[in-house]
Amino acid sequence: MHMTTQTLCKATLLTGALTFAAASQAAGWVNDDSILDPGTSIQSIAANANKNSYTGNPALVNNAWGMQGSWLSFQVLVPTTTIISATSAVSNAPGFTVYRTDGAFTGKGTGSEATISGAIHSFNQVGQAGAPGIVWATDDSVKNSLAGNTTVNGIVETLGYVNASGMDYTNRYGGNVNAGAYDLSIDNLYENGVYGSIGIGYSATGGLKYGSLTLRNLAPGFYTIFVGGTNTSGTDTPIDVTVSALPESISDCVFNWEEKTNPTQFTPAGAPSQTLSTYYYRYYNTTDTYLGVSSKDNHLYSAVGTNGALKDLGALKDLAATAGCK
Repeated sequence: MHMTTQTLCKATLLTGALTFAAASQAAGWVNDDSILDPGTSIQSIAANANKNSYTGNPALVNNAWGMQGSWLSFQVLVPTTTIISATSAVSNAPGFTVYRTDGAFTGKGTGSEATISGAIHSFNQVGQAGAPGIVWATDDSVKNSLAGNTTVNGIVETLGYVNASGMDYTNRYGGNVNAGAYDLSIDNLYENGVYGSIGIGYSATGGLKYGSLTLRNLAPGFYTIFVGGTNTSGTDTPIDVTVSALPESISDCVFNWEEKTNPTQFTPAGAPSQTLSTYYYRYYNTTDTYLGVSSKDNHLYSAVGTNGALKDLGALKDLAATAGCK
């Protein structure tokens, strides 16, 4: 888990096997575009408007209101630093959680939830995959889950959340849904850092409340956002969601090209890039191989194992030209 910076400007279901067929609020990406490419953005306009579907609902003891919040699934094709932001009028305040999923997950799960309040009506919006209150949505591949994780294409890891209300909450499961932006990730498997901020801004139409979360070097795969309002005393005004991918760096472009050129050595493809000392690199655990660029000479090197000899693969600029990286 990584440290997170936080900036402030200022109906119960019975225990047992359950299928949750209730529909969440309709939401989708503009032009049905759910693929996030480097240097591009995707948007969901008026993704949700419910003032307390994310948290702040006293009737649910601050749990998320699954049927009234919205679920947005998107796919990353190559590693890219990704910024997720949600904005609303100051009369509302957005909140959202980001999950790594095993496929396109839209809030419909199956499973058993032996707790005092089951999902999808009410669930633990800050719970890690497999924890109480989120088992119903946890993928069937998660080995350390509580019993009942039978959902296909479900959640495999909870990465982080934002609560832009400015108020701290504790949900029915004992989870802290504090004001700000927080990292909930377990390790570096799907990203290399989670951080963000909340605050108040202004637009041509008036004041805005916003929250953002940055996921550094987000790995290829599927992700889902649950979004809604965070303050029962607010009003039901639209919440917009934007997901942006930073442009691909020359080094990452060359890494991706090397993975395609030599897939047997540099596997699994799309490993998150990291920085250590003078190297910007990727580690491929299947073959125990490193691929990195040295800031000393801007050459690309590979090595097998931590004590393996460095192999100079050439100047980064020459490899970039061959790979068509710009």
